[in-house]
Amino acid sequence: MQIKVVPHEMGACYLTAIRHRHILDIMDEMYLDTVPMPSMEVYSGKPGESTMHFEDWMQTTYHGVIAYMNDWPGLTTEDKAELFLQQLNKYFEERKRLLGDDENFLFPRQRPDKEALKELGWPFKDWLQHHGLELIMPLFYETQTSQGYGYIQEVPTYYALIWNSKELFSYISLQKMDFFNLANSKLKKYMEKLSLPRRVEHQVMTETPTPEEERQEGQGAADLQRLQKSFRAQMVQGGFMTIWERLVKKLPNVHKEVTILKVDRRGDNPAKRIQITYTVGDDADPVTAQHDYLMLACKLDDMEDWLDIQNDEKAIFGDILNYELTTTLVRIPANPGNTIPTTPHMFLPGKLLDVKDVNRCYVTRTSLKCVSPGLSYGDGDAGALNGDRPEWAPNDDTRVCFQYSGIDSVPKEDQKSNDELYKQLEADLKEYGAQEVKPHMQDDGTMLQERWKYMPHFNAAKLGHLWDLWELQNTHRTFYLGSVTCFESTADVQSYNRQLVDYYQL
Repeated sequence: MQIKVVPHEMGACYLTAIRHRHILDIMDEMYLDTVPMPSMEVYSGKPGESTMHFEDWMQTTYHGVIAYMNDWPGLTTEDKAELFLQQLNKYFEERKRLLGDDENFLFPRQRPDKEALKELGWPFKDWLQHHGLELIMPLFYETQTSQGYGYIQEVPTYYALIWNSKELFSYISLQKMDFFNLANSKLKKYMEKLSLPRRVEHQVMTETPTPEEERQEGQGAADLQRLQKSFRAQMVQGGFMTIWERLVKKLPNVHKEVTILKVDRRGDNPAKRIQITYTVGDDADPVTAQHDYLMLACKLDDMEDWLDIQNDEKAIFGDILNYELTTTLVRIPANPGNTIPTTPHMFLPGKLLDVKDVNRCYVTRTSLKCVSPGLSYGDGDAGALNGDRPEWAPNDDTRVCFQYSGIDSVPKEDQKSNDELYKQLEADLKEYGAQEVKPHMQDDGTMLQERWKYMPHFNAAKLGHLWDLWELQNTHRTFYLGSVTCFESTADVQSYNRQLVDYYQL
């Protein structure tokens, strides 16, 4: 969503060098650039207090780690780090046992046996505790819950394991490991223990410190600094939508503003081609086109009005569950009374650890500082143009705020209305120190608030539908795409789609 000259990402799309490598290749073809993703800062919610890095919060504030460390009297920092790494290594061993090697980030096409499928359906927190992995549990509040992928008390283990790969930890949670005291220990030993993805490990281990680095900081600190640089995630400059905009310009026969009226797959006569009837834009005259195959990248539980859904499809689509992501654009005018920090990414953990805090705000992002760092602050409320450099008013702190309902056990009748969601958001922001909060209003007088069906998934009893969907591919001359097939991330969807292309030689 572009407001004035600033694009605002209404999602959390970032890119890493290995998992998103094919998307980065597409960006290279489109001549698109990336910008470094700012680190996630944690704010206590107490007005006037500064923020801290997530890893620092995890190590010094999160009660689970502190309580566990108190049981380690007499152990050195390196001993504690080694215990932590042992649990992390065990996590990856158990992950590989259930899902296979994660190096290529592929959906595990072979259906798990009955016992493995049952284990993949356990609530993730129960799974961690069962395998004695309590010490690393705080990592998943950042990687899983803070991104709207469900509370670990409830989300099935499959959806945590498929997302939390070695590379993700390398980028998200191992970039500032003061807990390990890595700068003063044997970095290579720990990295070999963790067995990082080879490309990333190669980056870290083969770099030679400059004489200046060695002179100023010492060998250990220089190693840690290069480690942090190697694990930096990226964001799409100008927002993720720029990828689709460039693709539309390059690819032929892309129709926009299409309303599908009916899809007839001719199940009674497969010799006939599939018919799709639709309108384009404001044109009321329907168009009917014939095609050999149908690829569905839409919400599979929202198609009953226009798709000839078959019984085997209905059995799967009817069991799809969704979390909800609500994104709201607000302004917090810069003045001495507004003490809420203005960091690019701000994480509010007080509303994160308890499933009772559904729909609370615990992540905000200042788009100007994230996806558009090339924009500069300047005079004027509407954003002035200085040559080719647009400027943004310094007193206009416009943010995207995220509210998740990452839990399945909330009855539909208890779900909040749009106004209730905004009132909850405004109350949270004021609790954190914002004296004045203003919703961004659109031209039609409504606030810029979007409610998205987010992370479609299956519960423990229906988790086997993931493999039912794979086996159903091409049965009705239809391919099912999108995050419901694997996991709610661009990298996983793109990887799944590549598997389909290879498997069916498309």
